[in-house]
Amino acid sequence: MALDSERSKVAHLLRRASFGSTEAELDEYAALGFAGALDRLLNYEQVDNSALEQQLPGLQLDFTKIEDGKFWWLYRMLHTRRPLQEKMALFWHTHFATANSKVGNPPLMLRQLQLFHEHALDSFEVLLQKVLRDPAMLIWLDNRLNRKGNPNENFAREVMELFTVGLGNYTEADIKEAARAFSGYTLDQEKRFVFNPRAHDAGPKTFFGETRNWDADDVLAALVRQPATARFLSAKLFRFFVYGSPDQATLDRLAETFVTSDFSTRAVVRAILSGPEFLSPQAYHALAKQPVELVVGTLKALDVANVGRDVTQFARRMGQDLLNPPDVSGWKGGERWINAATLFERFNFANRLATGRDPAKPYFADVAAQVQSKGLSSAEALVDYYTGLLVDGDLTPEARQALLDYLAPDGAFVVDERSIDARVRGLVHLVMALPTYQLA
Repeated sequence: MALDSERSKVAHLLRRASFGSTEAELDEYAALGFAGALDRLLNYEQVDNSALEQQLPGLQLDFTKIEDGKFWWLYRMLHTRRPLQEKMALFWHTHFATANSKVGNPPLMLRQLQLFHEHALDSFEVLLQKVLRDPAMLIWLDNRLNRKGNPNENFAREVMELFTVGLGNYTEADIKEAARAFSGYTLDQEKRFVFNPRAHDAGPKTFFGETRNWDADDVLAALVRQPATARFLSAKLFRFFVYGSPDQATLDRLAETFVTSDFSTRAVVRAILSGPEFLSPQAYHALAKQPVELVVGTLKALDVANVGRDVTQFARRMGQDLLNPPDVSGWKGGERWINAATLFERFNFANRLATGRDPAKPYFADVAAQVQSKGLSSAEALVDYYTGLLVDGDLTPEARQALLDYLAPDGAFVVDERSIDARVRGLVHLVMALPTYQLA
């Protein structure tokens, strides 16, 4: 049954709070138990990630090119020892959706991404203050153009609608007054943040019914402390990690954690991942994998070490172009990740990995080594191993029988070099084409 063992619970945790796992990583985390694995993921500062940091310069990337920036990030997702930090960076990249299509400056996009890495689980208020001052955001939502006497309302509107309280919890007057408070927060000629007091409207403003000389951080502080923000952010984090929507009691519990922890993202994420909903049957295989989750998780599961610079293009064709979300609201996600076009690309990616036979080329999966190292000597053993590895054993009896019939249509199957190269690679492809494989 789903989530009926400590190992299956940890595997579920790694699909949600990480990007899946290699077999070795699952062994390592499972040895800690669910609670220990959760502590390790949350307290990632205590985990040595120096091996990855030493590898990155050797990639010889040109960070003036956006494709190299995308590759840098996906490479981190694949090789990090701190996966929740990367998963939270992806969450914030969607929450504060900023696209190079408008910013037009890859180094600024990567600087914003590093901001999300550095403050992944920190105080939401601190992160919000830093996002206001982030050069990519100042360009993306036009606040660099916001000046006294000629306010630009873009950032003020989105900080309320998309970043904090959500629709219906502010007025048009609040947007106008907040925009005045955000005036003068701009960029210099080198595209570095500066506060220009001459462009700042220092006059009295009425925001959320209170009249005083509000500045930008005053407005952000008021927004963070609105009860609607606790509910809005908690619900969004819950949907990211668990399933479609929390019930009211769950949302109340998470919102209270947000407030009583001084707006700690870490505290809310811990409450989500340790809550009863996370290990419930309703949560099991309940989220459609984001394209980068599918790509990175597949590479991990099949232990593919050699990836090409084009690896990010697989995710783009599935609908997720890293550092280029479609609009200010980010990727819509959920079931919308799956349609006829994107499902075709998911199957193409599975086929690319299942049929790569040259170990000198990218995307080679050493299926023969897996079969031999596990001592898989029958059709039943092969089906059980690969369905366990790739879909946590979650498939119908009919699907399992269909896979057995594929391997041994006449009831007999001999595991040898020829059958591994043909039938077993085909089996791997078919398992990755199962509906369950599209779910985290």
